[in-house]
Amino acid sequence: MRILLVSIACLMASTGSGHAADTAAASFDDGRFSFSGSIGLMNIEAKEYVYEGAHKMSQLDWESKGVVLYSGTALAELTPDWSVKATVDIGANGDGHMVDYDWIAPNYVNTGMDGWSDRSISPDTRLAHYFAGSIEIGRRLYSDEQKSFGINAGFKYSDVKWDAYGGSYIYSALTPRDTIGEFDDGERVISYRQKIPVIFAGIDGATSFDRFTLSGGAKGGFTFGINDIDDHWLRSLRFYDDMDAAPVVMLNVEAAYHLTDAASLFVAGSYEKVFRKRGDMSVTETTSGLKDGSKDAAGASYQTMAVRVGLKASF
Repeated sequence: MRILLVSIACLMASTGSGHAADTAAASFDDGRFSFSGSIGLMNIEAKEYVYEGAHKMSQLDWESKGVVLYSGTALAELTPDWSVKATVDIGANGDGHMVDYDWIAPNYVNTGMDGWSDRSISPDTRLAHYFAGSIEIGRRLYSDEQKSFGINAGFKYSDVKWDAYGGSYIYSALTPRDTIGEFDDGERVISYRQKIPVIFAGIDGATSFDRFTLSGGAKGGFTFGINDIDDHWLRSLRFYDDMDAAPVVMLNVEAAYHLTDAASLFVAGSYEKVFRKRGDMSVTETTSGLKDGSKDAAGASYQTMAVRVGLKASF
């Protein structure tokens, strides 16, 4: 919370000083240019799967809660009806966690989440990086003094990686769950990275009253296929997975209070989900360089939720 308050204060100070210097700057012909900066908190979840035919052999659940999210958006209104918007998000820190489940015959009880044969848990899971960038073109279909409605289309790219350290395990060696132990503290066990290119289209709208504006939008699209890399450091194995195209849903809502005609304070929320899809897997033994692969043996999904507060200035 202290980081959040300090960052908001810095945003307000920088926006105020920058606005005074730029109010006389030229706009894009008769259009307008706006920039918003915000800080917030985000939860990130990703799941990876390994299959043998219809049987799910492995599932790894990755998550980070309370990730500090820094965002910046630039919007250029090229004409009264057409606009271009670019957004960059960077996340850091957060409280991470990873659980690795296996269903290996003959030692699993059933295929439910409680019927696993092997499980490891790493509470010391660190977000190595989170980055997302998007660009979209918008077309305003209707507007008056209080309301507006439009459509948009664009491209988004997300890149997230975790490193799991230490933790505990329960494995099945001779009989179910007969081996219990712990990894060394600080020992890197597994790393996981997802790279997610998305193409989308959507609708958005806004309504204003007094100094307040409420806006929101919904987007749908498809990934070009999640590409992920999974390093199992203790076994010297690196997995490369290439998923099939998956459906994507993105939702956002924002409430803004206009301090002046050119500056506003806002609170925003967003949700994104990439649905599970299967794909091909290749594996490399990093010590020997030996490679192998399997068709339709991998799976992945991805989800984020975020809340932001920030300032927006128009020129």
